[in-house]
Amino acid sequence: MTSKRLTSKSGITIPKDLRLQLGWQPGMSVDLVPDGNGALLIRPHINHCRFCDSVENVHKYKDVCVCPDCAAKMKEAV
Repeated sequence: MTSKRLTSKSGITIPKDLRLQLGWQPGMSVDLVPDGNGALLIRPHINHCRFCDSVENVHKYKDVCVCPDCAAKMKEAV
């Protein structure tokens, strides 16, 4: 286990050895997920549909992630 101290602005640097072990690259997006027990899970970002939360075949358009089912419903509504 590696312990780190938060900076004065509450930031944290993930140590290089952990980034290399995980295969994380500079500039990649991550999700920060509180677990409800006072801990924080940091994981690679997963695109999910903004409307139904699906992660299947999600496409991004102008920073909005949408699945094919919701896209079809929006097309019908327009």
